[in-house]
Amino acid sequence: MRSKFIRILAVIGLTGLLAVPAGAAWAEPPVTLDPATKIVDSAGVLGSQKGEVQEAIKKLGTEHATVLHVVTVKRFENPADREAWTDAVAEKAGLGSNALIFAVATETRQYTLNKGGSKITNAQLENIKSKAIGPQLANEDYAQAAINAAAAIGDAAGGGSGNVPGDGAGAAVLVGAGVVAAGGAGAYLYLRNKRRKAAGQQPTAGFGQQEGLVDPLASLSIEELRRKSGSLLIEADDAIKSSEQELMFAQAQYGDSAVGNFTKALAEAKAHLSESFKLQQQLDDHIPDTEEQQRAWFGEIIRRSEAALASLQEQKADFDSLRELEKNAPQALATVNAGARQADAKIASAESSLGNLRSRYAESALAQVSDNILQAKERLAFVQNATATAQQKLSEGEGSLAAVAVRAAEESLHQTNVLLDAIAKVSSNLDEARTRLDSAVVDTSQDLAQARAMIQSGAHAHPELVGPVAGVEAALAQVKSEIQGGKIDPIATLQRVETAHQSLDQALTGIRDQQEQSRRAQASLQQTIMSAQAQISATSDYITARRGGVGTEARTRLAESQRNLDYALSISRTDPVTALTYAQQAHALAAQAAQLAQADVDHFGGYANQGYGRGGMFGGGGGGGLGGAILGGILINSILNGGGHAGWGGGHSDGGGDFGGGDFGGWGGDSGGGGDF
Repeated sequence: MRSKFIRILAVIGLTGLLAVPAGAAWAEPPVTLDPATKIVDSAGVLGSQKGEVQEAIKKLGTEHATVLHVVTVKRFENPADREAWTDAVAEKAGLGSNALIFAVATETRQYTLNKGGSKITNAQLENIKSKAIGPQLANEDYAQAAINAAAAIGDAAGGGSGNVPGDGAGAAVLVGAGVVAAGGAGAYLYLRNKRRKAAGQQPTAGFGQQEGLVDPLASLSIEELRRKSGSLLIEADDAIKSSEQELMFAQAQYGDSAVGNFTKALAEAKAHLSESFKLQQQLDDHIPDTEEQQRAWFGEIIRRSEAALASLQEQKADFDSLRELEKNAPQALATVNAGARQADAKIASAESSLGNLRSRYAESALAQVSDNILQAKERLAFVQNATATAQQKLSEGEGSLAAVAVRAAEESLHQTNVLLDAIAKVSSNLDEARTRLDSAVVDTSQDLAQARAMIQSGAHAHPELVGPVAGVEAALAQVKSEIQGGKIDPIATLQRVETAHQSLDQALTGIRDQQEQSRRAQASLQQTIMSAQAQISATSDYITARRGGVGTEARTRLAESQRNLDYALSISRTDPVTALTYAQQAHALAAQAAQLAQADVDHFGGYANQGYGRGGMFGGGGGGGLGGAILGGILINSILNGGGHAGWGGGHSDGGGDFGGGDFGGWGGDSGGGGDF
């Protein structure tokens, strides 16, 4: 929820924070990068292949944690120097050290591959330029040049020379190959979605769209709809998360009855967001959508996100009046200070707990909480910064700004506790999974022995069991070896055992009686639900405390994961077999969300000391927890972008000159400062 205090802060007190060196080219025409698609096609030359370019960029990011932005313009202007132009674009977007810009000026026939602070060498860049990019640009095949650039950069990032795999002949094959239909639940839902789309499910007037009236979104292109829907989806998700925190503070102070209307509005907003994420998942999957479907679904996401924000906005005045932070700032400040002392006391215990977990479990099991102590200290430092600022503003008679600082302190305190509590949750989930793993190994071994006996009972008895038995034997041998070897990831290992066991269950169907089949289905379902719940909880906490750096894909997968789990739970007693399918999908989606969120945060990197420490209301120098507040979305949404989401995909530049050593010339690619074609 965006309060008037946030809007005040967006204008007042932060001019020093946002100041840039004189002469820095932040204004257009150096373009504003698109953090979602990573493509800005101002020259309009990518055409129908824009989606393929985006897939190549996504593949590069997923496989090599490297961000590539593709930009086409008619000419480089203001400044005309290509290197200075891309430097200005990079600084404006706040790109991190792992980001590159491939920019093409079509009228002047120039291009630049700006490597930023990446580890790509000049020799690799020369190879990328001469073999991947230059030949395609010479034929004015801009899209393939971008696709080849992404593939070659991936080869270089992986230790290669910067070649397109297959010498360029198969570059297009790389696009779209990043998503493979998984077995089990993934295959089931893939086929279900394919049938749904192939069955002629034609889009109708979406939510909020009036039949017979001109759709105001009709004039937007698919890419414009994608950007608008993605921005609104994140804004609505962040607004709901902030509103939940506001509601928590208000309930504690005034009770449930005083916030009934806002609770209802929040529920309505969540319902709209849930439907929006469901539509976004359909758009994100690897089943092609028609333009009509894309327009309908993007339009509905936009309208539902706007409705979610509107439902919160309708209650805003009453809620602001209830909290009266300007008037009640001293009392709220005292509450925050008390909470900060309690959180500070929890850090040592949480640090000890994390150390204990590291001594017992594999590092992969702790990936989502590995830096939680550092992050919690950052958030707590910002709590102290914000409360000190609030106290100063109160003494100066600046009630509105004091209220802003109190609200920022409240949110940072909430994230501090989320980060610390997440360690305890992970500890509990890992311990439970470790206990369940032992019993799962025993159960699987017993069924394995039964299947072996059936195979050995006659020369041709149950040949259908041979393959599953071999698979289970291999899985159990590996698991037992890992357990004997020391530290393991019990949740991941338990899931592997269950997956192997389920293949054996399927082969035994028809051999076992109905009662035994039901017992096994329930046991497998319980294990899978536990794994899904643990993954969802850890991923939700991870995103909540780092939402300033997390984009739509991770949020969409997490929301869909929860929806699948909720449905699995609702039918678990009546239809355990189908429930198992949905629980498996919930776990898979939550795991995807975790990977995407961590990749987003990695790409966001360098926030702590890059570009934000130039003064302002909460101080300067990059200290005082300012970087953590930005990553947590406490400042980046409402302050740095005037209430909108500032995006993800790159940390902010330090304003120095080390973004942009890789500028090349015309289509021939003269690397010595460039030349025109």
